[in-house]
Amino acid sequence: MAASSDAGPLIWLAKCDILHLLRKLYPQVLIPEAVHEEAVSRGLEKGFEDAKIIEKALEEEWIRVHTTSTQFTDKVEAVEKRLDIELGSGEREAIALALEKKIPTFLTNDEDAYQTGKILGLEPKGVLFLLLKGVKEGHHNKEKAKESLRKMLEEGFWLSPTIIHKFHEALARL
Repeated sequence: MAASSDAGPLIWLAKCDILHLLRKLYPQVLIPEAVHEEAVSRGLEKGFEDAKIIEKALEEEWIRVHTTSTQFTDKVEAVEKRLDIELGSGEREAIALALEKKIPTFLTNDEDAYQTGKILGLEPKGVLFLLLKGVKEGHHNKEKAKESLRKMLEEGFWLSPTIIHKFHEALARL
């Protein structure tokens, strides 16, 4: 099973040192050039540890960079226009890549990208979904999932108290 991803999920999972969880859930992750630039190139320039972790995944070739065609980015831009939003190039290209490669799963934490992907028939998923799925499939335990969320929040990942509560409820049911 493969997934297309924008930079957000890769960066946050790498910051928590659990990018390996993504590999267990999606053995092949495709990213567009704009995501590589954002998550790896710029991160390495700034000395970010998460960029080194993502770069290692690229070297191991379970995360691969692909070029997107304008035919598919144009489709995404048409939806953006209809919704009166403007995605970043990484989000736009990651959605276009999922459409082009016929990969239903698109990983994002961006609400506008989530809505755009949904309208285009994709199955957008964020890091909370990945944490829960990791626990459900036995790749991660509940305590590690809680610790990962806590670390993300400490690092500046923003979630409403309601979403945090729902995450903990869902985790308790697993």
